[in-house]
Amino acid sequence: MKHLIIIIGTIILGCLIFNMMAGDSPGSLKNVSLNAMEKAMEEYG
Repeated sequence: MKHLIIIIGTIILGCLIFNMMAGDSPGSLKNVSLNAMEKAMEEYG
């Protein structure tokens, strides 16, 4: 039973980390890096 709780917790943590990195929220790593790239391209373009 203890192992099942640890596995479920690990899966939930993995989902949260994935959403933080590649999710659609404005603060996700994907959107923050996209905004930084767009600003850099505007400055050099």
